[in-house]
Amino acid sequence: MKHIIKGTKVLPAVKILPISEVKITETSQGLVYIQGYANTKNKADRYGDIPTVYHKKRDYVYELKHFAKNPVLLIDHVNRIDHLAGSVVNIREDDKGLYFKAVFSTSGHPIVAHARHIYKEGHAKGISIAGRFHFEDNDNPSHLTYAEIYEISLVAVPADPDSLAQAVEKTIDEAENEKNIKLKLQEEIDAWLTALNK
Repeated sequence: MKHIIKGTKVLPAVKILPISEVKITETSQGLVYIQGYANTKNKADRYGDIPTVYHKKRDYVYELKHFAKNPVLLIDHVNRIDHLAGSVVNIREDDKGLYFKAVFSTSGHPIVAHARHIYKEGHAKGISIAGRFHFEDNDNPSHLTYAEIYEISLVAVPADPDSLAQAVEKTIDEAENEKNIKLKLQEEIDAWLTALNK
């Protein structure tokens, strides 16, 4: 059996995976971040591929040098400016898999704004990696031993069933507490203004 490669530089292979342990957060400046695991190791995805370190050749699975040159977060693998959802600001491999943190663009473009909104609401959870995928272990042909990552995309339907996203922006209790604080502050301001006018 020979070394198998899926995908080329011109036409990368695509793996659609849900995001593992993801948090969606929004800063006071209105920036929305998404973070979690884009891919997990040592478990079969829906394609039957198992990302696994192949110690005979290297101590990692994910090659990020091409991705680091242009760390884009796309929508549905569409390589056009109107489908650029944001940028990956941190990405690394650890024992669990491929961890990333990305910031959404604040663009008002309908496609980007919709993606940002449905991820914030928690409706969308899918992430997909694209690149060249190598299967070098002849004894274990389902082991994805080397993944040259070219881009990461937001997608609707994921493949890795153990990597589910969870949107966390503000809990209902936090929102209610914030509302109560604003009301109390307004009451204090009103009382102060009334006292000044007397």
